[in-house]
Amino acid sequence: MNNTLLQYVAEGYRHVAPEALYGRGSQLAEGIARSDGGYRAVTSEELFGSGSELVAATANEPYDASLVAEPLFQALVVATLVAYLYMLLRSWHFIGTIWGGVFSGSSERLMVSMGGELPLQRFKLFAALIGGVVLALAFVRLSDGYVPNDSPIFLEEISVYAPVVAMLFVVVILAWFYSLHKVVEWVTHSDMASQLSAVGYIDFVRSVVLLYPLVAMWLLSDGSDGWCSWAVLVGVALLAILYIKDTFLLFVGKKISILYWILYLCTAILLPLSFLARLLPEHLG
Repeated sequence: MNNTLLQYVAEGYRHVAPEALYGRGSQLAEGIARSDGGYRAVTSEELFGSGSELVAATANEPYDASLVAEPLFQALVVATLVAYLYMLLRSWHFIGTIWGGVFSGSSERLMVSMGGELPLQRFKLFAALIGGVVLALAFVRLSDGYVPNDSPIFLEEISVYAPVVAMLFVVVILAWFYSLHKVVEWVTHSDMASQLSAVGYIDFVRSVVLLYPLVAMWLLSDGSDGWCSWAVLVGVALLAILYIKDTFLLFVGKKISILYWILYLCTAILLPLSFLARLLPEHLG
């Protein structure tokens, strides 16, 4: 108890005697009701004065801080929705182009020739930007349930900038992905790394086009819509299998050992994700 009192004093609170609060006739007791009785019911006028009256009031709801309730988070979700609808309206014919080679094994060069190099690159870049923002918002949504109400993130009002911090994490992951492929390309003097990068790029664009409606509903849900979470999880799993299939066929087609394929997946994908999984819990309060 003394340590708690000293902590409150250090935070700016002042310790006062009960006489200063309730008058000279008051004294501090242990808070246990007397066993011999002696109590009687009083009216609100007797307790608080003639101008008071007793009214029924509901208990205050406990404060439940949330990262997804911040205006910036919700504004970014709306902004990505507008951008996604604009992309569908202006570039809907490219959606069939990027999905046309999923099962037929069409190469990136064939997709470019089908859709036109410059328009297709712009479409992919626009979709990737939307996907990067949505990925950052997904990180915030996943972290929301692990941040306690007394975390410095809420006490110091940093929670409003959570999407910006998540975007920085996304930029770091993309920089790692890009740097890894460039280093491998420089060391091996081969175009294999650029082809792997192109596979990851086009699969990420496909994921954005297909999963965005479900992810947008999941971002705005209150956590009670279990079907939406399961739908997103199944969609992500299927697209992850598609990416694994594409990279596996690329390694097999180049007659490269499967061990190098496993090493590539662990280094390019699992390593940055495991780093975030290790780092974030220490900074979420």
